[in-house]
Amino acid sequence: MHPAHTLGALVLLALAPACRPSSESNPSQPASTPTPAPARPTAAPVGRGIIEGVVRLTGTPPPPLRYETTPSAAPTCGVDVADRSLTVGEGGALAQVVISLADGASLPADGFTPPPPAVLDQRKCAYEPYAVAARAGTSLEVRNSDPVMHNVRAVAGAQSVFNVAMPLEGMTLRKPLPAAPGTVHVRCDVHPWMRAVVRTFDHPFFTTTDGQGRFRLEVPAGTHTVVLWHSRLPEASKPVTVKAGETVRLEQDWGVGDLRSEGEGQK
Repeated sequence: MHPAHTLGALVLLALAPACRPSSESNPSQPASTPTPAPARPTAAPVGRGIIEGVVRLTGTPPPPLRYETTPSAAPTCGVDVADRSLTVGEGGALAQVVISLADGASLPADGFTPPPPAVLDQRKCAYEPYAVAARAGTSLEVRNSDPVMHNVRAVAGAQSVFNVAMPLEGMTLRKPLPAAPGTVHVRCDVHPWMRAVVRTFDHPFFTTTDGQGRFRLEVPAGTHTVVLWHSRLPEASKPVTVKAGETVRLEQDWGVGDLRSEGEGQK
């Protein structure tokens, strides 16, 4: 071979290892990958804001009424069952308060997540939860978690919505709610102390407070009237202005002196 050619080949061989990726020179080390750019924070939806807050009952709540059960229900449900219409947690946190917008039907609802379906569970001879909210015209799901026959009778005003027996543990039924918004009262004819209430709306801007009395509701930007409803307390309403991308805090306190007895004044 010509000396010049030999010298060029030697230079190429000397440089070859330096041109190989590091993973080839050390197979135990994976090839390096570019570090991804930090994810940008998700922007608030255009034209929307959040209303969140807490609802409380001030003062010492009365002990719940207790209803005597029947001999056939006692082995499953006990000899008596506590009234569930008032659930107060630590610090007066008030659960099962229905929060809604008075002007909800006139607001654009496109792109908002639909509220979850309303579910009532017959458990230990009581409806759980006592109060739920739903979109008018959707279905109410009722479950029987007891090895006891229950009967589900739903009434809106003077109109019977449905009346169905649920004799088997594990049964589930789904029944349509009235198309017009309002209040549906649910009863069990076999166990008359079993009561529940469903508040229905012709818009998606509603929610209920949790066990800590908290709620969170995404709404269109603007000025709204927030309505707070509990089956045993006077309805309250508060004006709130929400800007796009903004979270507004709202609190509501009722006193124990405002309490009505279960079933009194419901509409």
